[in-house]
Amino acid sequence: MLAQFRSKSVFKLSVSRSARRFLTVLQISFLISFSLAAQENSPNPILVEPIRGNVNTNFQEFGPALSPDAKTLYFYSKRSNGSYTEIFKSQLEKDGTWGFPEEVDELNSEFDDQSPFLSRDGKTMLLSSNRDGSVEVELSPGKVGVSRDLYISTWNGKQWSKPEALPSSINTEEIEENPHLLGDQLLFTRYPFGKPNLARIYSSKRTGNAWSKPIPLPAPINDAHATIAAAWNDEGTILFFASNRPGGFGGFDLYMMKHENGKFSDLENLGEGINSESDEAYMVYQQVKKTFVFCRRVEGRSFDIFTASVPKKENIIEETLVEKKKISLDNVYFERASAKLKNESHIPLDSIVDYLHENPKVRMKIIGHTDLTGTFEDNMVLSKDRAKSVKEYLVAKGVDRNRLETDGKGPTEPMINKTDEESSRKNRRTEFVLIQN
Repeated sequence: MLAQFRSKSVFKLSVSRSARRFLTVLQISFLISFSLAAQENSPNPILVEPIRGNVNTNFQEFGPALSPDAKTLYFYSKRSNGSYTEIFKSQLEKDGTWGFPEEVDELNSEFDDQSPFLSRDGKTMLLSSNRDGSVEVELSPGKVGVSRDLYISTWNGKQWSKPEALPSSINTEEIEENPHLLGDQLLFTRYPFGKPNLARIYSSKRTGNAWSKPIPLPAPINDAHATIAAAWNDEGTILFFASNRPGGFGGFDLYMMKHENGKFSDLENLGEGINSESDEAYMVYQQVKKTFVFCRRVEGRSFDIFTASVPKKENIIEETLVEKKKISLDNVYFERASAKLKNESHIPLDSIVDYLHENPKVRMKIIGHTDLTGTFEDNMVLSKDRAKSVKEYLVAKGVDRNRLETDGKGPTEPMINKTDEESSRKNRRTEFVLIQN
């Protein structure tokens, strides 16, 4: 639906002063690095470039989605001389380039199949299609069109199930596309048939198999201009979307807003480098790999897929696991007397996720430890619950739960046999131990 844009090729990221200030305060490791790398003379600048390998062509590549281990890329394209778009996938090669894409037959139909979205556990696929069974639209007397509707598919361990249409509370005579699902909240783009300039982002909540009536997201996300392709970060604390509102760098730009306690604040353009004189849209944030994937149309051709990434740094957690076969982390934080993880715990846990994705045959035991305050019985229960909570976080990021065991030692194995705050902080830790087969 985007049109008329020009391009650039490879960038070191620079952002506006206001965007830099905003990025700096975000409690997400990549976005912190994203902001810091924009400073002058940074030794590790953010790199913005077309994805490497065999994905981008003279045809359109649009709507990217990444698997939890970031080794499979889904997107849609109209290739050869075909009349309709299809969903493709490409595998990451050992040299870091993307292999030749292949069609995903079980997801595709004889008509347009677009906008693949992959859940962060890798088990649910959403897409947009005007295949047989989609809602028909009366365009004028005697003329009927078929709208694009949203469909859902699940992974059975070997292939994707046949996509099934979402209910009529979601799918209408209007166009529905660009789905994004986090937890029970579905975001998608909707606009009247043939009028993409009226595109707005809608939200619906799932309860069991039922979906609530979609409502448009509030201003200033939706405004008088086209707003499309919304996507959350993993915590739901940052919303990314594309808009052609005035004040950008040209055409559609990528924007973000903070989200806290159900309210949005601090609208920011992602800045020059990510945005350019051409149009950018459809961004995915891969938190574990600290990579943005987004789309830009290149001059003289159609859309290509780009990345914005932080150069890989030394991974102390991975090195320790390789050398000692275990690691103890005291920076995995929980709410007080609770097994609920705090957001700042996601940074070290994502390093564990990364290690497990890169070593798919490894099994691991997660062991919770508490400090010496409180009752023995409560601490034993709490340590077990916290280990289970960490396991569920790793599973939600695509780690097979059968590779993970949990245990809780409560206060029985303190690092320091004291109850002052510093000693208690070190005793409250989570241990990760490789299981030898």
